[in-house]
Amino acid sequence: MSGVLRRGSLKFDCVGSSRGSLDSNLYGGYRETKPAPGTPEIKVIAMDFRRHSDDLKKVGLMAVAVPVASPVKDLSQDVDSDVLSNFLGHYRKWSFMWTFLLCLCQLPTTFHLFMFVFQTAPKDYWCARPANLQNLSITEWRNLSQTPNGCQLLDIDYSQVILDNGQLINWPSNTSAMGYRKCQQFEFSDVDGDAKTLVQDFGLVCGNNITNYVEMCFLMGAAAGAVLSGWISDRFGRRHTLMSFVLIQTVFGGILAFSTSVAMFMSLRVIIGFASMTVTVVSFVLVVELVSGKWRTIIGILNILPVAVSYVLSSGIAYMIRDWRTLQLVISWPWLVMLSIWYWLPESPRWLLAQGRLEELSRLIESAAKMNGTVLPNNYQKMLEAAVPIALRQDTSQTEAVTTVVQETKMPPDVPHMNVPHVHVNPLFVVFSSKYWRTTLLTLIIWFTLIIIYFGLTLHLSNLGGNVYVNSAVAGSVESISICISIFVVIKVGIRRSLLGYMLLPGLCCLATNLVPQNEHNQTGVIALATIAKCLIGANNAIIPTYTAMQYPTIVRNFGVGMGNLASGIALILVPSLWQLEHYDALLPLNIMGVCGLIGAVAIILMKDVE
Repeated sequence: MSGVLRRGSLKFDCVGSSRGSLDSNLYGGYRETKPAPGTPEIKVIAMDFRRHSDDLKKVGLMAVAVPVASPVKDLSQDVDSDVLSNFLGHYRKWSFMWTFLLCLCQLPTTFHLFMFVFQTAPKDYWCARPANLQNLSITEWRNLSQTPNGCQLLDIDYSQVILDNGQLINWPSNTSAMGYRKCQQFEFSDVDGDAKTLVQDFGLVCGNNITNYVEMCFLMGAAAGAVLSGWISDRFGRRHTLMSFVLIQTVFGGILAFSTSVAMFMSLRVIIGFASMTVTVVSFVLVVELVSGKWRTIIGILNILPVAVSYVLSSGIAYMIRDWRTLQLVISWPWLVMLSIWYWLPESPRWLLAQGRLEELSRLIESAAKMNGTVLPNNYQKMLEAAVPIALRQDTSQTEAVTTVVQETKMPPDVPHMNVPHVHVNPLFVVFSSKYWRTTLLTLIIWFTLIIIYFGLTLHLSNLGGNVYVNSAVAGSVESISICISIFVVIKVGIRRSLLGYMLLPGLCCLATNLVPQNEHNQTGVIALATIAKCLIGANNAIIPTYTAMQYPTIVRNFGVGMGNLASGIALILVPSLWQLEHYDALLPLNIMGVCGLIGAVAIILMKDVE
């Protein structure tokens, strides 16, 4: 889910952008080194800030002779620096505390997604014994009365059958000539005592087996959340959006444990899926907007680490708590404690600057400086004022400059140009323009294939056999290590080569399962290859949002990542149906995922490289 699906205002700037430009002030990070002519970049704002940058530096940090509480590097000379990092630092005590706390938001989200695997864990079942035959042994009952799959019952009048001293009286002598009817009630194995699974509680077996559709409800909600969460957080801010959906996720997650019907369960799962994906996306966006420089890539990847860790925790919790209702309460209501940080949680400083809310931004910077032990220059607010977006100011000369840039984008004649501060370039015109349509199509392919593999293996690893608790714990542990290693891989070999390797190798592992002899003694080999594939694609899942954001200009970068999430949402919905194909061939789902890995690798090769 996690990484997959991170939608939000990811606006990265490359090393090519000028220090002090609005693009780097507001959005920070990576940016194209050679923007194409006519690309609707907000160049005039960068020009406006550079007009004041020399004067501000003279009276800013470098000129203030105020002793600081602790020696701090002058970040104004750092190529990765922007206006906000001059005061907040790239990654200091204040950033560490909040990025750590925000990473914890990934835990309950993954619990809600992944616990469904254990809540619907397979349990042996058979047609229920009638009241007058309750003392008949289960083995004898199953052998005498029903088909091997436990879905059909011998069509006789069981009220006439009597059990006397272990002997059946009035049992038909020639049952082979009799037909069968569908079972109306079922009994389940008591291996877990009184604990019930979701399947057992609602009788989701045989003709009523709709677990794939039940699972799809959560994924449909998650797909909608992946697409809409970015717009919501852009409109209302990261802080209140995040905590509001944490509240929704927690409350509705607890209510889910009291579901009285499958319909109620499915409806609530849609809401929880939407809330969970919104929490994942917005927490990720807020985390990367609290840091700057190379720490955006590092923290962005590490933010996905709790997802892998939660797989291990889920296995342990589910192993100890087998009843699905109790398990649902345990993963839901304790997280109400997260609401305690709502009051103190900082808003994204870059979002505040983009909105021109300088008073709130000043309070945030002063609070961070106090925790970091630094002293701000007396006139630091002047630098912030100079970085406010031009659309929020009423300077006539600046308005004319914006009009010029808007006209250069060759927008359709029906778009109003006169009221420039309110003009917004339609992102569809950009991502599907002659320059970016190829990038957009390749992005859709990469995200789609990646999510098919990642969630296809994550949510259905139990389909391959073996102990679901052990499989999940091992896969989560190895994926955690893989994500940590991926940081060094990206720094060493580059982000594009890393993505290529992390896409190609999982695909080959899935296809390699065909080389394992197909018998129950060699099932371990299939599970091992699938686990390796899951761990490698998990690292890819952590890297892909940053890479996608680097492909688009600042003004449509948010929308470009959203296009990727749109493809991932479609893939999420298809994942449950993918595993229905195992009824035709046990390895067919893995073969499809292997082909997806190869297709995704080719798409990455065709993508343009970025620094």
